[in-house]
Amino acid sequence: MKFIPTRQLRSNPSDLWKILEDEEIIITVNGKPKALMIRTDEDFDKLIDLISRARAEMALEKIRLESIDNKTDELSEKEINDEIKRTREGY
Repeated sequence: MKFIPTRQLRSNPSDLWKILEDEEIIITVNGKPKALMIRTDEDFDKLIDLISRARAEMALEKIRLESIDNKTDELSEKEINDEIKRTREGY
C-alpha cells in the first residue's frame, strides 16, 4: 500500500490511477490515514458487500473488546436478563 497525502492528491490526481494499477492507496491528512482507495472491476457489488461485512466485523470486535474492558463479558445469564428487564421498564 502506498501512502499519499491529500496535498499530493490535489496537485497530481492523475498519479492515483497509475498507482492503483499496482497497489492500494491510503490517503493521509496531517500524516494520519483517513481513506483507502482500491481498484474495482466487474465484481464491484461483491467488493462492496465484502467491505460492508468487514466493517461490521470490526464494529462487533470493538464491542467485544469493550465488554472485556468493562467486565460485562462476565455477567451471568440472570444478570443479563435483569438488566434487559430494567432497561425495558424505563421505556
